[in-house]
Order: sequence, then structure tokens, then C-alpha cells
Amino acid sequence: MQDKNGNIWFSNWSGVYRYDGKSFTSFTKSDGLVSDSVMRIIEDKNRNIWFGGAGGICRYDGKAFTCFTTKDGLINNGVWAILEDKKGNIWVGTRETGLSLYDGKTFINYSEYKH
Repeated sequence: MQDKNGNIWFSNWSGVYRYDGKSFTSFTKSDGLVSDSVMRIIEDKNRNIWFGGAGGICRYDGKAFTCFTTKDGLINNGVWAILEDKKGNIWVGTRETGLSLYDGKTFINYSEYKH
């Protein structure tokens, strides 16, 4: 993903990497990510970078990570997709047909999954 500042962000099973055109910076669980396994990256309209993967979602404001898991209301920690809608809400698609809407304060969860 290329952010609005021109940085290139990519991930693998060992963390997240940012390339600014000159050097690489890595981010891992020890830096504040909820998990090193990151599969989705987006940038919201406020220039926060969101990461989703095996352990939930994290928002990076350029200085620190704020992470969310099922303990915070996310429907499932296995994140497959992240999208920001026109109102600035963050939609999170998870394993087992889970869908969470984050409005900046709380999560609203939707699911048709039957165990």
C-alpha cells in the first residue's frame, strides 16, 4: 500500500515494513503491533495506517499503535479485510463470516456464522 506521504507499506508473517524511498523501517509485536502476522494494510482519511492480521487490528498514527481485539469488541481476531467507508467508519471482515463496524468509539458486530 502506498500512503499519502509516498511511503510504501508491506507485510509478511514477521511484521510490517515501511519504505520511504531511501530506507526500510520494520514494525513488529515488540513495537506495539498485536501480532507479527499482518495480512491487510489501509490508510484512512486521517492518515492513520490500519493493520489487520492473525491477532486483531491496529491503528498507527505515525508515533504509536492502538490495537483492538475481541477484548475490545472485535467479533473475531482473525482479520481478512479492512475498509473505511465515506463516513470514516472502519469495517473489519474476519474469519467465520464475522463483520465488525468500528465508529471510532465502539464495535458493532454482524455475523451469520453458526458453530
